[in-house]
Amino acid sequence: MTEEGNWDSTGFDQLMKDSKDELVDLQNQLQNLMVRFCLRALRVYQATRPEPLRPSEIALLTKNEFNNVITDISMQSSMENIAKIVKAEWEKQQQKP
Repeated sequence: MTEEGNWDSTGFDQLMKDSKDELVDLQNQLQNLMVRFCLRALRVYQATRPEPLRPSEIALLTKNEFNNVITDISMQSSMENIAKIVKAEWEKQQQKP
């Protein structure tokens, strides 16, 4: 809405485009973070044995690590902590001119 209370369709269209671009960027960042989690798990597992990981083991370990991360982040305590951080960050952003 504009200051006069009229609908600003041009501004809204641009906001939606920017929001979509931001969403794609955030999805890429999340994917890269998940790759880092999985690579960490592979390094830990590989350190326990002399022979290289087989492709099927890599796939299974990757799937398990992905599921573990999702489970951990979905725990109520994690969600509550994230909600607190989001609330505090939102309040900071709203105070900026």
